[in-house]
Amino acid sequence: MAADNLASSTAMLQKSLNRLSSGSKIVSPADDAGGLAVSMKLSATVGQQGAIASNISNATSFLQTQDGVLATVGKILDRVSQLKTLSLDPTKNSSDIANYNDEFVQLQQEITSLGSEKFNGIALFGSSGLNIRTTVDSSAQAVNVGSANLLGTVPQTWNSIGMSASDWSTANGATNNGTTAVLPGTGEIFTSQSNVAGPLTLTFDATAGSTGGNLAFNGGGSGFGGPAVNDTSQHHYIVTDNGSQTTVSVDGTVVQTISASLGGSGGFLGISANAATFTITSLSLTNTAPGTSGNVANVTSAASLSSLNLTTVDSAIQDVATERANNGASQSRLGFSADVLSTNMANIQSANSRITDVDVASESTNLARYNILVQAGTAMLSQANQSPQVALKLLG
Repeated sequence: MAADNLASSTAMLQKSLNRLSSGSKIVSPADDAGGLAVSMKLSATVGQQGAIASNISNATSFLQTQDGVLATVGKILDRVSQLKTLSLDPTKNSSDIANYNDEFVQLQQEITSLGSEKFNGIALFGSSGLNIRTTVDSSAQAVNVGSANLLGTVPQTWNSIGMSASDWSTANGATNNGTTAVLPGTGEIFTSQSNVAGPLTLTFDATAGSTGGNLAFNGGGSGFGGPAVNDTSQHHYIVTDNGSQTTVSVDGTVVQTISASLGGSGGFLGISANAATFTITSLSLTNTAPGTSGNVANVTSAASLSSLNLTTVDSAIQDVATERANNGASQSRLGFSADVLSTNMANIQSANSRITDVDVASESTNLARYNILVQAGTAMLSQANQSPQVALKLLG
C-alpha cells in the first residue's frame, strides 16, 4: 500500500511539474479531451481574425495611398483653375497665355499619370473595388473599398447572363430550355437585353449535330460567319468584341478576327446555325459598355486652356472632393471593423487561456503538496521495508 501511494504521489508531482514547466494545463489530450477540442477551434479563430486584421490594415494603407493621390490631383486642379483665370486677363499678351498653356499641358499629363497609379500592382482608380472581409463568421461580411473613379469611364457590366428566357430569345425553330439551346438549320438564339454595345465577351460551348457547318454571329452593328466545324465534338467558343474589331477563339486558340463590332445602339447579339444543327450550352454574355467621361477626364482631354471652361474645372474639383469623402468613409468603417476584431480577439484569447493555460498559483500549491506527499511516502516506504529486518533480529 505504501508503494502504491508513493507511485500515485510521484505521478501527480510529475504532472504538476510538467504543467508548470510548459505553462499549459493540458499536457496530454487525456487531461481534458473536450477542452482540447474547444481550444483548437478557438486558436484557429484567433489566427483567422489576426489574418483579417492584417488584411484590413493593408486595405487602409491602400485607401491612404489613394487619398494621397486624390489630394495631389485636387491641388493640380486648383492650379489649373488659377491658370484658366489668369489666361482670361485682357492685359496678358499671346506669349503670356502660351506660357500658361504650357504649364496646363504638363499638369494634364501629370493627372493622367496619377490616374494609372498602383498599390502593390493593384490599380488605385478605375477598378470595381476591393472586397475586404471583416469577420470570420458565416455571414462573410465585406467592405467594398477603392472603387474611386478619377478619370471617368466607369463601365456598366452585365455579369454572366444565363440562358433563362428573360435573357435570351429564340427564332427560326430554335429552342431554349434554360440550360441547353438547340439551333436547327438556320435557328437563332439572341440576347433580349437592349443597348448591347462593345466591348463585350460572349462565351459558350457548341456541339455540331453533323460533320459540317458553322455558326454565324450577328448584332445591331454587323454580322459574320464563324469558323467551320468539321466534327461532332464539343468546342468552347469565346467571342471578344472590343468596340472596333471582333475575335473568335475556339478551344483557347484565336481562329478568326473581323474588323467590325457586333454591338450597336439599341441592337442585340445573336448566334445562328448555318446548315448544321448546333447544341449550345454554358452560354453567357459579359457586356462592358463605355461609361460617360468624368469631369476630371474632361479637363485632361481639353485641347488648351482656351477650350476649357471654369465650370468644368469646378465640377472636377467637386468630383475629387466626393471621391475623397467616399475614401474617408471607407477608412472610417474599416477602423471600426478593426476595433471590433481587436476586442473579439482579446476575448477569445482570454477564453482559450482559461481552458489551456495553467494557474501558476494553484499549481504551485499542488506541487508543494505532492512534493510533501512524495517525501512522506518515501519515508514511510523506508519504514515499511525496515519492519521485516527488526523481526529477523528478534528471531536471531
